[in-house]
Amino acid sequence: MSFSVILNMLKLMDIYILKQFLSKFIATMISFISIFIIVDVIDHLDKFIDTEITRDEIFQYYMYTLPWYVSIGLPMSLLLATVFCMGLLQRRNELTAIKASGISLRRVSMSLLIFGFITSIFSFYFENILVAPSLHKRAEIEVEYFQKSRNKRKVKNQDIYLQVGKNQVLYIKRFDFKNNTAHNISLQKYDGNNISLRIDAPMMTWDDNSGKWRIPTYRTRSNLSPEFIKYGYSPSDTLIQMDFTPVDLTKQSVKPEEMNYWELKSFVERLRQNGILEPRWTVNLHFKPAFAFSSIIMVIFGLSLSVRKPRSSMAVGLGVSIFIIFLYYGAIKFGQSMGYKGEMDPLLSVWIGNIIFFTTGIFLFLKTRS
Repeated sequence: MSFSVILNMLKLMDIYILKQFLSKFIATMISFISIFIIVDVIDHLDKFIDTEITRDEIFQYYMYTLPWYVSIGLPMSLLLATVFCMGLLQRRNELTAIKASGISLRRVSMSLLIFGFITSIFSFYFENILVAPSLHKRAEIEVEYFQKSRNKRKVKNQDIYLQVGKNQVLYIKRFDFKNNTAHNISLQKYDGNNISLRIDAPMMTWDDNSGKWRIPTYRTRSNLSPEFIKYGYSPSDTLIQMDFTPVDLTKQSVKPEEMNYWELKSFVERLRQNGILEPRWTVNLHFKPAFAFSSIIMVIFGLSLSVRKPRSSMAVGLGVSIFIIFLYYGAIKFGQSMGYKGEMDPLLSVWIGNIIFFTTGIFLFLKTRS
């Protein structure tokens, strides 16, 4: 048999296995997403009824949530799809026939391993390009509708009130952490219960060179006396010193998961420059690539589970897979919490679970009879 014929046979085998795998992967992913949505709808049903949110906004809310569900369901779907795919190949004796032709199990698994590696890269960019901004938009809907019904202070980026000095209050309509810009601001100075000075501006940006806030144009209103009110207007840039920075506003207005990797990396660097040591932000920065790496880990574990005990039933494989999923998510969440508390290095806290499961998966995979 010529080399070209063998190569064509291997290509056909890889295509066939990938088709079998993708059909299981898509079905499993749809199942997980459906379960996530149903559970979330039940959880939010009372909020939908109590608030004035419309059907279009509910639909929009779940469209923004959908990428997040895809992200968290991806590793689970890969593991189950791998177990189902290899299990069915074994049950139909196709795997036995492939091995009888002289092709090892490791070569059979190569297409799935490559797919898992590509999916890990895809997962990282999918998380940071689509999931993070979608969660940020979903949070805005939650602030507008769900959090109004609760008498609790929540993290938000709209309608921010800050005490910026003695008898001085700053109101910010909206803060954009990406370019350190506050929109529609109003600085009010009080004399007792009366406003003695008010400054209104369409925007305010942070100036890194001076370490001050820059207001391009603004209007003033001075209450010099009950009978005399003075108005003013400044068309030129003005630098104002205030006792807060964009870091303070970002910490108050944005959750780490609502930032993409590059935004979070820049913010962590600003924290470091300001001498602020909050491991939560650094842990979440390292968590993004660590979680993306879980895709290839789940494929490796799926291959190990399905080929080590090929005669076991699909129900056993499903049960073991679900146990592995819970064990893995528990490990990474435990490491994450240790990193938040500062009891473990931020990088190690989110990668320790991956290291353990990757090492175990590789060991089991190499120990299988090929």
